[in-house]
Amino acid sequence: MPRIAPLPAPYPAEIQGHFDQVMPPGVPPLVLFTTLASSERAWKKFRAGSLLDGRLISLREREIVIDRVCARAGCEYEWGVHISAFAAAARLTREEIAATLAPPGATGPWAGNEAVLVATVDALHDRSTLTDAEFADLQRHYRNDQILEILLLCGFYRTVAYLSNGLALPLETTAARFAQYAA
Repeated sequence: MPRIAPLPAPYPAEIQGHFDQVMPPGVPPLVLFTTLASSERAWKKFRAGSLLDGRLISLREREIVIDRVCARAGCEYEWGVHISAFAAAARLTREEIAATLAPPGATGPWAGNEAVLVATVDALHDRSTLTDAEFADLQRHYRNDQILEILLLCGFYRTVAYLSNGLALPLETTAARFAQYAA
């Protein structure tokens, strides 16, 4: 049971409308969403931070960032939701999914821009900053607006990890588990 009770169904029409926008038809809203929706302000602020529109970076790049952020933060809840919901569409292989869980510096399947994404997540997780060389690596692969998107994704999903872990959210029944992919 989460530490803050989720908003119970039936949901107010406006909130149900939000859930309908982000959840597939017939799929109940995530516990994260119903818990945040128990506070009108928290739900509004959370929705405003969404970066899942795919405008600046590819789905694959976005999912590599999100999965690595969640794995590094020990957030099995959100990592599992994203692996189950997006890994296939992002064309992430089983080896790549497992590599999102690997310790920093482990050799993995990443090359080029994808290796830079993983290194960026690791640097931000470990030091909350990027060296000039790490930032230059990002600039070799991404425009400034894309770099801002990547940094925002890292920060937003670190916040999601804090929320999920801090609230002790129960894992979604359909979500992947770390143990399925851990080496």
